[in-house]
Amino acid sequence: MELLSPAKNLETGILAINSGADAVYIGASDFGARKAAANSVDDIEKLCRHAHLYGAKVYVTLNTILYDNEIEPARKLISKLYNIGVDALIVQDMGILKMDIPPIELHASTQTHNYDMERIKFMDQLGFKRIVLARESSLEHIRSVRQSIRAEIECFVHGALCVSFSGQCYMSAQLGGRSANRGECAQACRMKYSLLNADKKVLIDESYLLSLRDFGAFNKIGQMMDAGVDSLKIEGRLKDQSYVANVTAYYRRIIDSISEGKARNSSGICLYDYEPNIHKVFNRGFTEYFLMPAPGKMANFASPKSMGEEIGKLTSRKGNTISIQSSESISNGDGLCYLQNGSLFGFRIEKSLGNNSFTAITEPSLKPGTVLYRNLDTIFQKKIEHTKTTRKIRIDAVLTMSAHQLEIKITDEDLITSSATIEVTDMAQNQEKALSNLKAAMMKCGDKFLMNSLETQGSEVPFVPNSVANEFRRNALDAHEKKRIAHFAPKGHPTPSASVKYPEAEGNYRLNVANQLARQFYEEHGCHITEPAFELLGNTKGKEVMTTKYCIRREMGYCLKNGTKKAPEDWNSKRYILHGAYQDFDLVFNCKDCKMQIFARK
Repeated sequence: MELLSPAKNLETGILAINSGADAVYIGASDFGARKAAANSVDDIEKLCRHAHLYGAKVYVTLNTILYDNEIEPARKLISKLYNIGVDALIVQDMGILKMDIPPIELHASTQTHNYDMERIKFMDQLGFKRIVLARESSLEHIRSVRQSIRAEIECFVHGALCVSFSGQCYMSAQLGGRSANRGECAQACRMKYSLLNADKKVLIDESYLLSLRDFGAFNKIGQMMDAGVDSLKIEGRLKDQSYVANVTAYYRRIIDSISEGKARNSSGICLYDYEPNIHKVFNRGFTEYFLMPAPGKMANFASPKSMGEEIGKLTSRKGNTISIQSSESISNGDGLCYLQNGSLFGFRIEKSLGNNSFTAITEPSLKPGTVLYRNLDTIFQKKIEHTKTTRKIRIDAVLTMSAHQLEIKITDEDLITSSATIEVTDMAQNQEKALSNLKAAMMKCGDKFLMNSLETQGSEVPFVPNSVANEFRRNALDAHEKKRIAHFAPKGHPTPSASVKYPEAEGNYRLNVANQLARQFYEEHGCHITEPAFELLGNTKGKEVMTTKYCIRREMGYCLKNGTKKAPEDWNSKRYILHGAYQDFDLVFNCKDCKMQIFARK
């Protein structure tokens, strides 16, 4: 079972590996779905070396659609990434499969809309090494996919949820030309909207109707493993280091606990200096989304911001002095928030007065009995920001002494071996002390290795100055490190190219074809492209800009199939209006297919 973590940059990637990730995914200089998280080839090469030391992997996201003038720059970038030892590329544009590229492993991004079984099977038959399933996948669906394909299965396990089917959201592009398929999503789903019926009567006023809670499958890891998931993916390439370290460590512990440490895809033992807690870092509240048959509440209409953890209730308020009933320790600088009349309010603890009393500047709406949440725990945050968490590879060594040389043979937990020698000339006068000093020098393994056992052989102990012994040890460990990195270098994988027919005879803008190579790919596989990608359309009026399995009607309890409440008469419309600050959209509840569809009106 692989634990896959996000990396905004080199430093975050290294911290993710040290915190227990079996692999990290990171954006290159161009063509990644998070344009604000780009990295140089040099930094990615450094990350590859660090990851491969632990048998971990580095995947690079080239998961945007490409225009014709970007084909050659993308091809050159792919060659560079292959040459520096990147383990795989996560791709969306099928034009890449028609490029002349080296045998780098390719993963079909969730941006290729891997939801319908027929499309998943097509990707598998092409020869993709891995398929990243849609976030909407249920455990039952995952099991079915596992039984139907050979490719590895990667599933999201934690982080922000795209409300739309991935690769099928054009709302940001429609609103302001910032395409989600080009790495420039403006997060239209995190904006306020009102829902109106066909008669323009307001059903829900000014709320974050499309803003989902964060995905948190921490209680379903065992079931996901049993369903056949190969890789558990944490979302968050724009998240900071403390978030990535904490969430990675949290899931590492869960996986190791369930599997008794036998489900690791990489090496080394993680030594944490804090207790991981996902409730103490950024979160909008959690949902298991569609993982289980009866999904609960998924959205947070009040705010797209972090709610944090529930900590207690306000018991009294006098001016700027408040009292809080809580079992948690609250500190100066902590950020608290609360919900009032459908809106989120926040304030900062200025000073602790003792006995659960504090000074804070708050809104008049804060009343006794209000439930409080903490979205900034200053003490916990400082612990993560200054963490010295390390990851060490366990080694066993044999130190052989003779009259002419000193040799150390190292065998690590993956049974990779190396050896190093130095010449010696004099024997130590105090044999016992010399042996003790020599063993002490060999035991100091730094941040990357942990000496499990050290055996000595030989009847005589040479005289080795401490400076020489330390240099000998460093050189031996450096040589072993290089051998491990070379051992875990990627072996390559052929570009998916099988002769297989696409499941549909025609494809429109939803296939996101923005270049001639992608068009050629689909035509060769029996699919005629009737129109280019949304970003290249001249007129988008009437086009479906978002398709989502999430449904406002179901969220309100008015689902026609499994609703808990009878919908008011005003909700009996065939079409609705989603009214936003910049544009209005048509909205349809497609109950037959259990989907919600949003269409451009202009």
